[in-house]
Amino acid sequence: MTTTQRKSLTVHQVLDQLRVEGVRYLFGSVASSDSPITASVMALRGKEGGEALSFVGSLHEASAVFMASGYAQATSLCGVVNISSGHLLNAVPAIYAAYRSQTPVVILADQEDSHIINDDPPLTVDHQLTVRPITKWVAEARTAREIGRLMRRAFHEALSPPKGPVVLSIPINLLLSTAKSQVLRPPLTSPLGSADQNFVSKVVGHIVRSENPVIIAGNEVSQYRARRDTVMISEVLGCRVFSEASPIGVNFPNRHPHFAGVLPQDVDAAHNKLKEHDLILLLGVQNRLPNRSEGPSMVPDTGTVIQINMDGRLAGMTFRSTLATQADISETLSRIRTELQLAVDNDWLMKAKTRSRTVVQAIAEARHRSEESLLYPNPSKPTNLFWLLRMLEGIRPAKSVVVTDVVSAGTMPFDILSLESGSSFFSSNSGVNGFAAGASCGIQFAGFDIPIICLTGDESFLGYPQMLWTARHYGLNTKFVIANTLGRARLNMLPSAPTRRPPRFEITRPEMSFTRLAASMDVPALQVQLFSELEPALNRLFAEPGPCLIDVTIDPESLIT
Repeated sequence: MTTTQRKSLTVHQVLDQLRVEGVRYLFGSVASSDSPITASVMALRGKEGGEALSFVGSLHEASAVFMASGYAQATSLCGVVNISSGHLLNAVPAIYAAYRSQTPVVILADQEDSHIINDDPPLTVDHQLTVRPITKWVAEARTAREIGRLMRRAFHEALSPPKGPVVLSIPINLLLSTAKSQVLRPPLTSPLGSADQNFVSKVVGHIVRSENPVIIAGNEVSQYRARRDTVMISEVLGCRVFSEASPIGVNFPNRHPHFAGVLPQDVDAAHNKLKEHDLILLLGVQNRLPNRSEGPSMVPDTGTVIQINMDGRLAGMTFRSTLATQADISETLSRIRTELQLAVDNDWLMKAKTRSRTVVQAIAEARHRSEESLLYPNPSKPTNLFWLLRMLEGIRPAKSVVVTDVVSAGTMPFDILSLESGSSFFSSNSGVNGFAAGASCGIQFAGFDIPIICLTGDESFLGYPQMLWTARHYGLNTKFVIANTLGRARLNMLPSAPTRRPPRFEITRPEMSFTRLAASMDVPALQVQLFSELEPALNRLFAEPGPCLIDVTIDPESLIT
């Protein structure tokens, strides 16, 4: 649907298109103030209609994209960013992170005047060449009249499975020209439907014959709101459920009695957890654990493997599959449950109930053994990452959101924290530094006034510490928890290539003072050097209104592997 063509300043038509797309926030950096788009948004503040679209500023382009990514993850809407000429290069790490996690972000990148661009003036960047490998779609406007059309396509590409970041490059002279164009209203689209009857029937046949099925709940389960149906099918089958490695959301409630944990990044360890199962149901799995020529693949060579993905590029591509389809996960699982009720008898139902009791008991006993083996830390020594997470879980408000980029073998936030709601946890599977700090602030703009907990490592936080300024500037209720290893351990994703652990470059001489850094941006901060100091510091963290930071020293002995 379109509106009547009218002649107006093109930048105003851009704002009209953003409004009909339902955009409430335009993220950007301080440099974005030089863009005609951001300048026009800021000029409307306090004027009629200006409240419909607000500019949210940060001190760095990557931080702006991280904020937009967090906003998109929390709302399932597009995060929109405006970047001024020449500054798209600064945002590349964050664009890559959005690409890996399939997060819908629309980036409107200013380009130098099209009349002089062939003279290679300062701040000229070939946007298409630069970001094509890490975006779903990229284009550059050639005429003012096509900008509205290209913007509508940008939102369509970003939100269509597989979701992802898109970049629209717009020369400044086009934005400041006048042209006749139309505002294109988004159509009502029909969602992707269930898998076809033939596929469903074959899946049901394999399930009925299976003795020991298992489910891997992938990131698409949380992205496309299929968690409820995943829980229901797990209870029907009475089977274990793993989350895929590096979950970016609550793919499965992690306190459910059937939840067996997050699959490890290590391929051999993941293979060992799955090899006893004769049917593996891969639901929306995105993460590609590499198959090594000298070792086993994640998916065992025996048994039935069934993949259901929203992203057609993944289904049947990465893992050995018996059956694979591109379909709506929730609708397909609902169809499978219906067909299963017609196909099974009382003997199968009794067998499934027995399997469920066995699975629940085994998982409960493993959790109990884990609890019994815990050793309370020495109060006069620094804490370790596990007890930082354990204490955080006990003290944080029931209504709070955890945003993290911490990845640590054996101490995964998703395993330790209690996460039931789909809006209670967000993460990244990119390994890019700075995600948690930026995304935490972006998620706050998704309508949350509850505490947003940024859980990150010192190395990651130092990538973009400017987010402290943004949190204070907007008075966000963001709580920064820094696990400080002095650079001795990278609490983020490590390279998958098998290498000997090399000596790390430590952040010492001088040591970084996060408390002084926070104080310079008017953010209250506490330093925790001993375990005995951790509980009172966490209590103060949540008692403090607005943003606050705690710098928690991690016991160096706990980092030795």
